[in-house]
Amino acid sequence: MSFAGRWSTSFGPMVLTQDGSRVRGSYGREVTEHPIEGTVAGGEFSFRYSEPQERGTGRFKLRRHGRFTGDYLAEGSQRAMPWQGWRDCDGLWDTQLGRLRLVQETPERVFGFAEYDAAVRIEGQFEGGRLTFTLEAGDFSGRGVLDLDPTGYALNGEWLEAGQPARALAGQRILPRPGLVWLVVVEAYWQRALDDNEFAFGSMLKELFARLPRVQVRHRFYHDEISLLHWCRQLLYLPEPAVLMLAGHGEPNGLTVNGQIIPVGRILDGLRYADGLQLLHFSSCLVGQDSERALIAAPFPISGYKTSVDWAMSAFTEFIYLDMILEKGLAPAAAAEQLVSLVRFAGNEECPGSPYRPAGFCFFGS
Repeated sequence: MSFAGRWSTSFGPMVLTQDGSRVRGSYGREVTEHPIEGTVAGGEFSFRYSEPQERGTGRFKLRRHGRFTGDYLAEGSQRAMPWQGWRDCDGLWDTQLGRLRLVQETPERVFGFAEYDAAVRIEGQFEGGRLTFTLEAGDFSGRGVLDLDPTGYALNGEWLEAGQPARALAGQRILPRPGLVWLVVVEAYWQRALDDNEFAFGSMLKELFARLPRVQVRHRFYHDEISLLHWCRQLLYLPEPAVLMLAGHGEPNGLTVNGQIIPVGRILDGLRYADGLQLLHFSSCLVGQDSERALIAAPFPISGYKTSVDWAMSAFTEFIYLDMILEKGLAPAAAAEQLVSLVRFAGNEECPGSPYRPAGFCFFGS
């Protein structure tokens, strides 16, 4: 795959050319406004950019034909900020059919999902700036065509539902709001009897991060596999970066709720196209002991515990860990590395005289 081509990005259209490992181009409202150049190694484009009032460095990682993720660091700034890009039809679109997530893995093939109905499957071909597609959901089906606007930020065409006349269909690309990040806590009910007191990790985290205007916290509950995967699936329709915490009782191969185990593999499959997912953290005991290979192979970083961790230990550990990511701006890998030195009982080291056993915090990813 190459970075060459026309991109729609967080900061306007971008046109890049690639000659071997050398990439150069420009971006901005007029496309030719601001120069950008650098080199590619291992699918990652390291670059310098320049604007009249700002310059800096950054990196883009090509995830597939139609998508790159990355960040940039302005000179004099301490915090790297997200910079995302989409090519052709890839991305999140607001349409009369609701919010659609389109994925373009090759120059021709497009598939996708609809926010309003988990059963919807979209399959299409992109050629000459036109997407020809079919949409199916059980007994419901239809087909349509959408032409990509030259700017890359709009789609226009028509939609034909089986047995119905053709209707106009249009889509606007949904762009991330600058600087915004989500903390999504999906939690099982810890209470197992009526006389149990009510408590929740999500409630504590919501209060802790309410002080940060740039962090949007959402707290939801699950009671079985279907409800957990429903909330995981909602991550596909957030345009901004997100951190997902799954809280509940754990087993070595997954989460357990109401006597049933939800395997780690099914959770990861449900999140595979959540492009903005910066981190999946399992706030639960033991998860990962039997699934290390799957966790390492995931397209996003994952963290959790390999022991039966104490509630207070995990709460303290996660306050510091998430604060480093959401408030201090550290990448998850850097925060995980710092964590075990800042919070000694978080790792595998015994603390003499401590009433807490090592939590066995572990991190999978880069």
